Amino acid sequence: MPEKMTISALRRAYASGETTPNALISGLSARFQDPDQEAVWISTASRDDLAARCTALEADPKNQDLPLYGIPFSVKDNIDVAGFETTAACPAFAYRAQVSATVAARAEAAGAVCLGKTNLDQFATGLVGVRSPYGVPRNPFNGDYIPGGSSSGAGVSVSTGIVAFAFGTDTGGSGRIPASYNGIYGWKPAPGTWSRYGLVYACRSFDTPTVFTADLDGALAVDAVVRGPDTKDPFSDDGRVEPVEAPRVAMVPLDAVEALGDAEVGGLYRNAHGQLSKLTELAQADLSPFQSINDLMFFGPMLAERDVSVGAFIDAHPDACHPVVGPMIQSSRTFSAADAYRGLYKVADTRAATAEFWTKHDVLVTPTVGALVTRAMVEADPLGPNFLNGTFTNFANPLGLFGLAVPFGVTAKGVPWGITLYTQPSRFQAAVQIARALERSDS
Repeated sequence: MPEKMTISALRRAYASGETTPNALISGLSARFQDPDQEAVWISTASRDDLAARCTALEADPKNQDLPLYGIPFSVKDNIDVAGFETTAACPAFAYRAQVSATVAARAEAAGAVCLGKTNLDQFATGLVGVRSPYGVPRNPFNGDYIPGGSSSGAGVSVSTGIVAFAFGTDTGGSGRIPASYNGIYGWKPAPGTWSRYGLVYACRSFDTPTVFTADLDGALAVDAVVRGPDTKDPFSDDGRVEPVEAPRVAMVPLDAVEALGDAEVGGLYRNAHGQLSKLTELAQADLSPFQSINDLMFFGPMLAERDVSVGAFIDAHPDACHPVVGPMIQSSRTFSAADAYRGLYKVADTRAATAEFWTKHDVLVTPTVGALVTRAMVEADPLGPNFLNGTFTNFANPLGLFGLAVPFGVTAKGVPWGITLYTQPSRFQAAVQIARALERSDS
């Protein structure tokens, strides 16, 4: 087995004959019961099904040219994969998917092998990763800390090396925050550039599937396979790409991070500023216009989109829902249609207010999380730490931004941390350039 579970390493191992999809994936499936996989998986493929899939791939030598040939991956359990149940971390909600979500179908068509479905904050409502009846995936670096959510199992499945990539979803940060807590990359497309067909929606108008990988090349490889319009998703678009030769970068000022009270995160962010300043000229970013819409996500009418998606189920099965998630979604009913329009106007006003920023800058850099959260903190206060996690993430999807979460540093207690690079959708390659430069400077 390659030293690091990455797409590029696996492709080299297959090409050299070091291993085969059958041999690799048989060994990986034996790990499902390992301690580091506890509460990571909601359902897994059987060894016989995995062997059949690998045998079919190996039967035709031409399949080795597929971009994801024999690459093991996991799927957050609010994304459909044909033949698996979709639970959204609520057993009573479960249904067996007959058709795969477009992102999963495109990955499998490119040769990837799905090992199973991963745990999450129920109905993707949370940024902590602890709101599931299937247990809490253990942060593999320090079990006292949360794994990050809502895509908790997806993030841990990559950081523990059982898969080379994992599909998650992101509404307010779920495709970025687990990346930070797990020391991996989190690729959050701008809403619409990846198909949303086959998701259990949280906020359908700006949800997006995401991917977690151990390296940047892996995220680029998956994006190349799944990006593009989909007639099954009326919200999908063509994903126009605008090349950027020399990205102009702005960073959130240090005092905005220090104000959250986590001295270690402040120190790591200072280090990130120092490292980036060696790579490019940095401007200072005023994040307040962006963050002006943060409260719409969980304290405003945007919460009602979750009610549209699963509210009827919650009404019919109140005892089946997590005690934080069910009431939170139902609380959206206090908002009126007029409130919803006011929310839409606020988002439009914010896009206009931030438009000038994007004429001067190509990349906005923030911490992914501004303060690290322990499991004890969430047990003592189920809501406050959750909202704290979203300080630098909640605004991105309503504003239509691309986001790339990049690992950067580890705390004294061993917990990973990272930054996020935001861009306009057409300029996402600017974020890739900066992430690549950081990756080279680390090596």
